[in-house]
Amino acid sequence: MKQLYLFVLILASMIGASKNGYADTYPEVVFDNSLVKGVYAKSKVNYEGHSWVENLNHHLLVSDTLFFTPGNSLSLQYKSAVDGDWQVDLQYSRQKLNYQIDRSDYLVFKLFIKSVNTKANNLPKISIRQKHSETNQLELGSYIKNLDYNKWIDVRIPIGDFKNLHIKESITTLRFAQNGPDDVIHYLFIDQVEFLSKGASQVKLSSPAILSSAVAYDKQVHLQWQLPLTPSIRYIKIYRSEDSKDFRAVGIRPTSMQGCLDYVDDLGKTYYYKIAWVDYNYEESPFSAVKEVKTKKLNETELLDLVQGAHVNYFAENYDINSGMYLPFRMKERAVVSVKESGNAILSLIVGVEKERINRSLAVGRISRIVYFLAKAQNHLGIFPAYFDGRTGLPEHRNNEATYDVLATSSIIEALLVARQYFSEDNETETDMRKRITALWENIKWNQLVAEGYSDVLVEKISVADSSQRYPTLGGINESINAYLLAMSAPKYAIPLSAYENGIKNIDLTYSSDYNKMDSLARDTISTLMRSFRFAIDPLGNRSEHIANRVSVFQDTIMYGEHLLFGFSGSTLLDLYKPFFTIHPKLLSDGNIDYEDAIRNYIKVRKRRDNEIGVGSTNSDIWGFYQRMDSVGSYRINPAIAPSSMFMLNEEGKKAVLALYDNYGENFFTEYGFRAWLDLRNNDVSDEYFATNQAAIAVCIENARSGLIWNLYREIPEIKALLTKLFGEDK
Repeated sequence: MKQLYLFVLILASMIGASKNGYADTYPEVVFDNSLVKGVYAKSKVNYEGHSWVENLNHHLLVSDTLFFTPGNSLSLQYKSAVDGDWQVDLQYSRQKLNYQIDRSDYLVFKLFIKSVNTKANNLPKISIRQKHSETNQLELGSYIKNLDYNKWIDVRIPIGDFKNLHIKESITTLRFAQNGPDDVIHYLFIDQVEFLSKGASQVKLSSPAILSSAVAYDKQVHLQWQLPLTPSIRYIKIYRSEDSKDFRAVGIRPTSMQGCLDYVDDLGKTYYYKIAWVDYNYEESPFSAVKEVKTKKLNETELLDLVQGAHVNYFAENYDINSGMYLPFRMKERAVVSVKESGNAILSLIVGVEKERINRSLAVGRISRIVYFLAKAQNHLGIFPAYFDGRTGLPEHRNNEATYDVLATSSIIEALLVARQYFSEDNETETDMRKRITALWENIKWNQLVAEGYSDVLVEKISVADSSQRYPTLGGINESINAYLLAMSAPKYAIPLSAYENGIKNIDLTYSSDYNKMDSLARDTISTLMRSFRFAIDPLGNRSEHIANRVSVFQDTIMYGEHLLFGFSGSTLLDLYKPFFTIHPKLLSDGNIDYEDAIRNYIKVRKRRDNEIGVGSTNSDIWGFYQRMDSVGSYRINPAIAPSSMFMLNEEGKKAVLALYDNYGENFFTEYGFRAWLDLRNNDVSDEYFATNQAAIAVCIENARSGLIWNLYREIPEIKALLTKLFGEDK
């Protein structure tokens, strides 16, 4: 087992030094590989008249046999007719929509012309699309000095040649469009489409790459390298062989990563690996020494360790070096960090330390950095905004609203209190961290965070710019529970104990959701929040100034043979899971609610419903749809919903983990755990990760196995005293 723990321990040991990358590529890369075989789901094909473009379900096909960088390239086969037109859009990943280019940059990609009858004027035109505009179309042939066939050609277009390009606005799409018409089929391959700066380092890579280890875990081989501080290294290129002679390129990784997982086909088989550094011109360094590894089947416990460890590793690597906070996106000019998801990161890091996947001192250093940052960062009544610029400590307000977020603050304060409980050693560093956490906790003026007309009902956020602004009240069986327990147990400025009945057990009626209006950054990190968070709307469409209209959460109903105490809204189960990352349901020994029984019923109903839908999978252990459309729409699996159910339905959750890994591990599972979603109908997977998902799997699996986070939360002195007051017994 110690070998297995090494899987993430080595990666996590880079916490203090690694760069802030987090996925498979760079934010400036439009296309390097399709994550699934067959088609590229982020392409969109349109044609009309007598023109035509080869497609599958309106997506470009990909080639996994001919490519410039492994493991595939885009296949563009088209006919440009006189009485027709076509266009192909390469859509920017939603995760990268904050990337902005400079006028001195270049659009660079590799082109392979397979059809020898294709002349320069037959090549497509190209333009850049932004949210509300499109540039002029440039003729691709004008940027190719020597037109050649059956070889990869370097295409380099100065960004300055594109007119009507708004530099401060993000890119949404790169468009290829019909150019010179004829009646001939043309066939191209396109790979490694990216925006590169003019000043990229051109230092030659003369030293061999260093592959430090290769260790097999089931069909995953974990590779670890030692990356020098050489500015001209662009990628790490991975080669694999089955005989130590014939090596094939199988992947590339950005320099932000210190290791990766490589999925192989067979168990009990010996594989050989070597790597090379790759520069900005895609010239390679000398190879590393070869590492040999033999795959072997892992038992159920070891596979759970593997899956849990990868999800912990997501938070070990994805953070801002300045603040220590969770970094949802890499941006050129700012380091926007999420307060809410930094709470999830802290809980996951604690799990990593306990499982010996993360060094204790490094985790303490990271959390201490967060505490120092928050102590100096702007707050109002002790409450933080949802986002900060990690470099300056200034709020990063969304939608032009200068607000401070009670839920986001509750998330990180609760996690810090759990950390205060866990890191209890009597040394200067941990003692100091505990004192600083207590100071942040005591600084929150909960009694001033209540709704108008109430003393025991919290608002979701507060505005410093407009004191008359009314925001939603918190309530319901969701993250509101965590906020109310903190507010009632606060050492200073606590709200009355009546908040348990009046706050938690009631929700707003007369509010319409505002979270749906948030941009992609907020949607990713706040992620499908409960529908009870609403803005009051009067019949004329103006925000109401009246006291919130609140009703009971109890809406008894029966579905799929189970009693649902709070009705059925159709929202994600993660809303229901989230409060119980930290709170064991048994702690809330309410005479009117058996929380354990209620949660189990909701999980059973969701599984039964998803199994009954059954679109895209015949395996009853694969469930957790989060996007449902009509009979011709898409059904996406959220990989956190079923596996995280382990905390209440151990066997069902465990089977879901193993089924997702066994059936979709090749493309769906990485060194950061499961990707954000799996589209069963369209054979597509996300190229990003959701922080809430990664934390749910890391934390819920651990609570199911050892109760670690539950036990720590229960022993927080202030929480312990509160539970005694509420329920009349020592919890």
